[in-house]
Amino acid sequence: MAFADEEILEFDGEIHGSGFKSLCPHFKVDFMSTSNFTTISKLVRPENLNHHGTLFAGVTSMWFVEGAFIEASRVYGDPSKIVCIKVHGMKFIRPGNNGDILQIDSVLAHVGKTSLTIYTKIFKRVSGEQIVDGFVTFVTVDENGKSMPHGINYQKPADGEKLKLWNEVERLKHSDTQTKM
Repeated sequence: MAFADEEILEFDGEIHGSGFKSLCPHFKVDFMSTSNFTTISKLVRPENLNHHGTLFAGVTSMWFVEGAFIEASRVYGDPSKIVCIKVHGMKFIRPGNNGDILQIDSVLAHVGKTSLTIYTKIFKRVSGEQIVDGFVTFVTVDENGKSMPHGINYQKPADGEKLKLWNEVERLKHSDTQTKM
């Protein structure tokens, strides 16, 4: 992942809307209260369960990345030019169960020259219990599959919930560079 050479640009769009009612326990951010974001819902069905009778982590991961991809596509506008390069900071907090209706909310957390990092959390719609949260980074690619600048203008937030997410992505990027082999 090429975070080091990425420059941060200024966001030229408007972000507004409503959001999560509960705080993210991973880093205590109620980030959805003022941002546009993507929400999808999933019903946990018997075929989604593992040998313990709870939601299979692989299915959860697929839904997690799907929610993040939809948000990245909303932000960029052309899903055919977006590829997932990393899932990081993903934390399973509690299991999902058969019959749970899950809500998957995703929001733009960080922008680089070619990358978009999306924060996603999954929670049980009825109880509000969070089951997963974390980040997914995507890059924009040309017709040959080479990364290309996306042209999205977004700068580091000055304060608030968006800054907390931005800083968490920066922390994750730094820890990634420390563990490369």
